[in-house]
Amino acid sequence: MLELEVWLLSLLQQIFHALGSPLVKVSKEKIDGVDEADKVVTYSVIDGDLLKYYKNFNGSIKVIPKGDGSLVKWSCGFEKASDEIPDPHVIKDFAIQNFKELDEFILKA
Repeated sequence: MLELEVWLLSLLQQIFHALGSPLVKVSKEKIDGVDEADKVVTYSVIDGDLLKYYKNFNGSIKVIPKGDGSLVKWSCGFEKASDEIPDPHVIKDFAIQNFKELDEFILKA
């Protein structure tokens, strides 16, 4: 399992509603659950290039109000297709980049 935290300066409600866009363009994701009260979305990858490397891949995104902004906690679970496949650190880095770009976009709006 990989986890990350990203500080965002934009408002909680704006971030939560903007999470409908996919994080990885080459995968098809299914929303498994939405908890609006706790601002949590869980999802699983059901098709795409990612499943060539991982038998299954799922994630959770939680948005927590922090001062004038929000803290985003993302975690993923995965099962490698083989022992030679590395942990998906590139996906973690991609998620960090996307959340920061989303934050910048919302702050400019």
